[in-house]
Amino acid sequence: MTDRIIKLRIRDSKGDVQEYFQDFVPYSKRLDFIRKERELENRTDDKGKQIATTLDEYLELQAEFVAGLFDDKRVTKKAIMDGVDTTDDTLSEIIKYRVLRHTNPDEQVKKILEKSGGGNTTN
Repeated sequence: MTDRIIKLRIRDSKGDVQEYFQDFVPYSKRLDFIRKERELENRTDDKGKQIATTLDEYLELQAEFVAGLFDDKRVTKKAIMDGVDTTDDTLSEIIKYRVLRHTNPDEQVKKILEKSGGGNTTN
């Protein structure tokens, strides 16, 4: 995800795939995600024992958070949960590479190849 524009494909109840785009994510959203993730991971029960975060809880956090990035009100947590395929890594990629600004390893390789003249290693 080298682009600023976030693209999300969601299958609707009729089976049609809708595409949604968002080009601006305020810096405050980055801080929001960091706080929400920390809150989820640092929960304790009434005896002070840490509550383990389940995969379901984390996936729901991602869906709710990504839905909140879009101005289009049709992008909701429910729409994402019902309309994004389980093999689609788009939510985690949006969070990792667009919101948190981690470097995508594929993009790093592309930059290295471009600097080295295309990566032609044959002699």
